Amino acid sequence: MKSFIYKGVTFSVLNLKNYWTVLKQAAIAFCVAIALATTFFAPVLTQPVMAQSPSEIRAVSAEKLQVISDRFDRLEKFVYAQNWNDVISYIHGPFGEIRRELRTISAQLGKTQKESANDLANNLFKNFVILDVAAKDKDAIAAENAFKNALQDFEGIVDLVS
Repeated sequence: MKSFIYKGVTFSVLNLKNYWTVLKQAAIAFCVAIALATTFFAPVLTQPVMAQSPSEIRAVSAEKLQVISDRFDRLEKFVYAQNWNDVISYIHGPFGEIRRELRTISAQLGKTQKESANDLANNLFKNFVILDVAAKDKDAIAAENAFKNALQDFEGIVDLVS
């Protein structure tokens, strides 16, 4: 067996393999520990949510609803121009966050309003699925109907928040 001496310590090839194996295991354990620490402590390290007044909540909700309304305006142009690729991309792109946004907005409402807003949001998402399928099938009538229904659901949510 090959071996060498370094600073009075004898090393053999077998010992180096053992050291290397232990070093790899230690590196893996270290990486896992860091990953777990950042995962579990990240929420603790974020800024606390500051309490907002009802008027501030309404203002933030109004801004979010305006952004969504602008997206509906753009989607409407794609639907009526029968730009099916743009319709599909827009539903999965800019409208991808709409579920989270509407849930955040509805969470700030009273119990009955929250239930109504959630029902309208669920209908809106169902209409987006129908619109997506209609766009893939290039079915203009189904796409227009699904868009109109989704827009009505959104307007219902806006009315609840206002």
